[in-house]
Amino acid sequence: MTDGETHAARRPHWRPYLWSAGVCAVVTVLTAPLHNVLTLTNIVMLFLLAVVAVALRWGRGPAVLAAFLSVAAFDFFYVPPRFSFAVADVQYLLTFAVMLFVALVVGQLTAGLKYQARVATRREDRVRALYEMARELSGALLAEQIADIASRFVASEFHARATLFVADLNNRLQAPLVAGDVADAAVGDLA
Repeated sequence: MTDGETHAARRPHWRPYLWSAGVCAVVTVLTAPLHNVLTLTNIVMLFLLAVVAVALRWGRGPAVLAAFLSVAAFDFFYVPPRFSFAVADVQYLLTFAVMLFVALVVGQLTAGLKYQARVATRREDRVRALYEMARELSGALLAEQIADIASRFVASEFHARATLFVADLNNRLQAPLVAGDVADAAVGDLA
């Protein structure tokens, strides 16, 4: 486990949801003075932008929360009658449904793209490490050098230890080439 993964494992899982609610609250507060200036359509766009921002920063779960909170805040603070969840015009129910659907889809797509970018970055790192190992192996002349290179690669990429066993001319495994990597290894016939 890397330091970043260890730190992420210690972080409370509820914190991104709290930030998500905070982003929705900030958008609500910032758009409140603009209620008479902006149309309701533009205010909806700002809430959708908040969902995208949450999805980019904190992922799917917080984006879903932001989508629901955005619809609720839009209904409560901007749709007549204001400061109520009652809806005077039935057309707003369609607006809420479309807003929620779009927010959920955009949030999911954004979080998915962020995840795919992380996967691609990690894959690129692995390919780079494999290339470096292949380059080092091409210059290795002794079995001990090969064992050392392989051991370092496995340690850095998989956070594990590795030992290289080599068969002799009688198909019997020789002792580990890098001492100390394996506690007690059984050496026997390959056949």
